[in-house]
Amino acid sequence: MTAPITVLTATLGRRPDMLAEAVASVRAQTLQPMEHVIVDDGSYSVGPLDRVHVLQVSHRGLGPARNTGVEAARGEAIALLDDDDMWHSDHLATLWSVMSETGVDVVYSDCDEQGRRDGYAISVRDFDAELLERENFICVPATMVRKSALVAAGGFGRGSLEDWDTWKRMSRNGARFLHVPKVTVTYRFHDDNLTYGGVDPERTHNEKLLREAAERGDLSWPEYERRLAEVWS
Repeated sequence: MTAPITVLTATLGRRPDMLAEAVASVRAQTLQPMEHVIVDDGSYSVGPLDRVHVLQVSHRGLGPARNTGVEAARGEAIALLDDDDMWHSDHLATLWSVMSETGVDVVYSDCDEQGRRDGYAISVRDFDAELLERENFICVPATMVRKSALVAAGGFGRGSLEDWDTWKRMSRNGARFLHVPKVTVTYRFHDDNLTYGGVDPERTHNEKLLREAAERGDLSWPEYERRLAEVWS
């Protein structure tokens, strides 16, 4: 059984073994997507893959690379899967069922974090638009988004916090979000993570300190966002 879903994976081509495992987790879904689009962001190392549409582009960064995939996507919904993460076999079936039944624009589930070394964990929460302005509580590979709503909000931005920026813009644009309190994703941490302290766990620690300062009122939220961008630059 298939559904009008495009799986979108952007990759720098640096972890082929993990990418192969991510692709295998898509193929193991109880509900199959109509297509899997992989955007090779400048490495030109991802060769042809069975049942996968590989797009080769010059290096653009994660957000623009994802936007290339969004432009090519034929699905009504886009399910995001990073090249180093894996889905449980019921991931697409769970999220698509909820999206179809409720008509919401973004559905996201919980993540099982593996290999994290900085002493923190992502706290996935029920959707709260006000809280989203100061905390990114959505796990990217656990997310399914309606293509029309994503495009209406301008797609993905640039920079290391592009996913958070995207969710905030979509929320401000009237998109409806829904949390499914079920673990359907294995979110892996390793020495090549781009964010959340992969090669430098101190960055994630500094992010937490900034957030705590903003929550105490020691920093304004605009200043928090400015300094957070510096942490991940």
